[in-house]
Order: sequence, then structure tokens, then C-alpha cells
Amino acid sequence: MFNGVAMNILKDKRLMLCAEMVKGDAAADIGTDHGYLPTHLVLQGKCTRCIAADINPMPLDAARKTVTENGVSTKVDIVLSDGLESVELTGITDVIIAGMGGELIARIIDDCKTLHSKDNDINLVLQPMTRPEELRIYLYENGFEVTSERCVREGRFIYSVMCARFIGEKPAYEMDKRYIHLGRTDITEGFGKEYAIDRINKLKKAAEGMLKSKDSRQEGLQKAELVKMLTDQLREAEQ
Repeated sequence: MFNGVAMNILKDKRLMLCAEMVKGDAAADIGTDHGYLPTHLVLQGKCTRCIAADINPMPLDAARKTVTENGVSTKVDIVLSDGLESVELTGITDVIIAGMGGELIARIIDDCKTLHSKDNDINLVLQPMTRPEELRIYLYENGFEVTSERCVREGRFIYSVMCARFIGEKPAYEMDKRYIHLGRTDITEGFGKEYAIDRINKLKKAAEGMLKSKDSRQEGLQKAELVKMLTDQLREAEQ
């Protein structure tokens, strides 16, 4: 039913960026909630088929309603699955895992051994809501290269979305503090710069809190030093 609904089905800028970073024509959306993202991808003609997967039946009922009302039920498969456990990845070009904590996204990837193979060419589109540093560390240490990372603002929050692929070895870039905390974003302009400032401010606030307690003072000093280093890198990048 290509009747203009596609222009309005996905209003969330965070998910819109995830959709933009899909590279192939068959995507699996893990933790799909209402199924807006896979429905959008099909309606826009970006994907010929999608999988909408969730661990809970109620969101899947909502997703089923979304795809039915938008006339794409023959192109979007609804799957009850804990992460990727029950998702068939044959023919899938992109796996989207958005709206979860970085540590949970890392666990879902770790539990799916199909993703840990050079035989696949699956593009991972990952959007951590919290602890993005844990996800970046996991990807680096387990042979996944972050090929791109972009940012977007949604209301008062700013989010990072990264694309990653399995290469079977540590990437060519370093796993330094800049990568861990600011990712592979372009911090010289736009939302990338805003994201860097936001992450630095959060670290600064945490450091200030720790410095007030004798028990956490040492950790607070380390965080304060990290804040200074990242701030200096941001200033250098702006020059």
C-alpha cells in the first residue's frame, strides 16, 4: 500500500537515522516494538523484505497491526525471539539493534555465532541508549570494525548510531579513550560535536560527584583526567 503513509510512519529521528544507515535490501529489526522501522524500510522501497523480532508477544501484536494496516504483511515477517536466537539470517543484509543498553546489544551479538563469521557480509546497525563505551569495547575486542558512526538529536537527547561488520581481527584503528567514549564520530561539526560535548559533560558530572567522596576520590581523579584529555582533543579537532 504505497499511498504516502511511508512519509509519516517513522517520525523518530533516532530510528530514521538507523533506517538511513541500512545498506542492503533485507533487514532484521531486533527489539522492533511497534514495527515502525521495518515497515518504513519496505514502504520506502529500501528493503524488499524485513524481519520484525521482539522478545515479548505484546509488542509483536502491535508490530503485526502496523504491518497489516500499511499493507506490508507479506514483506515483513513477525518473529518472537530472544535477541537473534529464533531469527533466520539467511539472505539478511542488515541487522538493526536499537534502543537498548550497550551491554545488552553486545550480549545479543555475542550469543549469535552466525555474526562471528567472515562468510557473512551483514551490516550491523547499532544504537545504544546507554553505555555505548561497553559496546565499542566489545566490538573492538571481538573482531568487529565500526565502519561509520553518526549522531542525531531527538528532543533534549543526542544519540549515536554505528555501523559495524565482522572482520575477524582487531580493527586498524586504536581502542583509545577517544574511540571508547566518543566513538568514530566526526566531532568537528554538527551533531557529532554535540555528542562529544554531551559525553564529556556526563563524565565531568560523574567525576565531580566522585571527588566529593573519600571512597571514590581516586576514581574521580581518573575521570577528571579523562575529561581534560577528551576536552583537549575536541579543541584540537576544532582548530
